[in-house]
Amino acid sequence: MSEILFQAHSGLRYLVLLAGIIALIFFGFGWATNRVRDSASRIIGSAFVGLLDFQVLLGIGVVLTRPFYPALSGHILMMVLAAMSAHLLVGKAMRGSPTDKRAFAMGAVGVLLALILIVGGIMSIGRSVV
Repeated sequence: MSEILFQAHSGLRYLVLLAGIIALIFFGFGWATNRVRDSASRIIGSAFVGLLDFQVLLGIGVVLTRPFYPALSGHILMMVLAAMSAHLLVGKAMRGSPTDKRAFAMGAVGVLLALILIVGGIMSIGRSVV
């Protein structure tokens, strides 16, 4: 069981990173072009945050079923911070006026911060990002 959770957690990182890159491009483009928020921005933001949440849930399962080693402390901290930044900034970007240019900027910053923390968290346990 622990090997299945570990492989799922390890493989899902590619989807999380891909969704993050897509969301970053989308929010950055929306910010640069003064795009009006619509259902696409909500779907893309929610997809990234949802995949990140699922990744955290799998990570909790991995931590509970496999031996703990000290490098995991940094990994866990960075991943929790990534999930928090995604929830706070991307979630806040989806509320408010749909013509607010700051919403796309906040979404882009939230996704970028989450991606930086994710990459740092992956590297903290000695794994390659790709």
